[in-house]
Amino acid sequence: MTAGKYENKHKETVYSKNNRTISFSTSMLKFPLLFILILFTVSAGAANEIIEINPVNTPHGAVIFIVDGLSSCYVYPEYTPYAIDGSILDKADTEKIQYIFDQSSRVLDVVAPQTFTEGGHSVLVTGYSRADGILVGSSGTTIYDIAHDYRYMTFGVMQKGDSSGMCSKQHVIIHDTSNSVNEPAMVTKTNMLSGPQKSISFAVAELMQEHSATLQKRLEKYPEGSQERYDLYNIWAIETGIAVIDLMGTEYPGQKYILTINAGAVDSAGHYKKDSGYIASIEGIDNATMELYLACLENNIAFILTGDHGMGFPTRDSRGGHQAEKYSVMPESQKVPFVIAAKDVNIAIIEGQFGQEDIALTILDILNIPGKLRAADGTVIPVKDYVNIMVNVPGEGELILIDDETVLFQNTVHESILFLGMVPDSDHTLKYIPSSDPGKEVKMQINTGSSMVVDMHAPSEHSENHKSYQNPRYIIGGGVIAIVNLAGLMGIRKVLKE
Repeated sequence: MTAGKYENKHKETVYSKNNRTISFSTSMLKFPLLFILILFTVSAGAANEIIEINPVNTPHGAVIFIVDGLSSCYVYPEYTPYAIDGSILDKADTEKIQYIFDQSSRVLDVVAPQTFTEGGHSVLVTGYSRADGILVGSSGTTIYDIAHDYRYMTFGVMQKGDSSGMCSKQHVIIHDTSNSVNEPAMVTKTNMLSGPQKSISFAVAELMQEHSATLQKRLEKYPEGSQERYDLYNIWAIETGIAVIDLMGTEYPGQKYILTINAGAVDSAGHYKKDSGYIASIEGIDNATMELYLACLENNIAFILTGDHGMGFPTRDSRGGHQAEKYSVMPESQKVPFVIAAKDVNIAIIEGQFGQEDIALTILDILNIPGKLRAADGTVIPVKDYVNIMVNVPGEGELILIDDETVLFQNTVHESILFLGMVPDSDHTLKYIPSSDPGKEVKMQINTGSSMVVDMHAPSEHSENHKSYQNPRYIIGGGVIAIVNLAGLMGIRKVLKE
């Protein structure tokens, strides 16, 4: 298989804005109502109707490849990296990764608002610029929560960025509890599921265990601190991710999923092996990254390459950092790559200024998954030639979508509906006539400047803080939580009486 096989003849440039153990959470079985709530939250599937206004090609899932500590300054051809003292630093020679850039949508200027590992990962998955691990662990805050609503499974191979909140949102995750290149402690965890997804979880967990058992022996072939050991540590994470892709494609082709891979040794090299070791570690994943990219293309999986933060250096031949103030203000620490290869995603260079908080919403848009991240302050980066509109309705009624004088959709609906493949930057009219009271027609003018969620409740039903934009499941979940809390209080009261 050669990379040239995937060359796209319709390339364009777009200029736009802006270890060994499986750990099960069985302790929750002591609290049956809480367990039922968690099962509902993870396993429930959306029942929204989907209408293609124009044909779309939705990927079967996504691989989010986070190269820990990777700054776009060292890999994007448009940038030159500098040390704090003003000296020019070397760039990575990555022929295969450059090829991927040329076949993808590449966003030139993406800035991480928090230049440390937990902060960067938290922003990446919540779309909120000040996110932390606690927010990630909250309900409805991450891309994983929205994906679960649409029956996606979520897997993680993470050497860094594995906060408890991040781990809790994965159906299966293998992560390094020691964060050590020399003596990694890989632990596989699964979150309890029911139905067909349970067997998939066990299969993925078993595969991860098999890969975990080989890592230490492979590392011990090379001296501690050697470049070969750093490279192998990274490559192992990528190879494990590819194995998950192969397993899902052959054994469970109908199951959609998001796989998050964190390769941690590039960041470690920046801290301990100076700028030369940092560059060498980027170059060390060049071939493996191409293999991951090709595996995604073969399985119709969106390939996404990014970083949690960058890396700055005081001088040439010095150790680096990214969190301390002298580093955090540098472009080399702030700028991260954002590269997307998927069906319907343009092969393009996206100019303008964007934030890391825009990535989460863009990933959902690439997968045509509607939904609102509770805390997000980012926006969707335009990497496709169409937008999607999700329309929430309060109950049964007639919904009409009009483009100028052309009726694009008219039918009785009973729940939220998703319109895919709409022409961007176009004015439309939405009408909703409730069956229970046809006199209370709701009419709304919208512009498809970007993918959005539209609420067709009567004006009197809107709240000033737009709570109606939230997924109705969170309202139901809130009620269930209230019941759980009440039951818990009653149980405590009974114990005290006894």
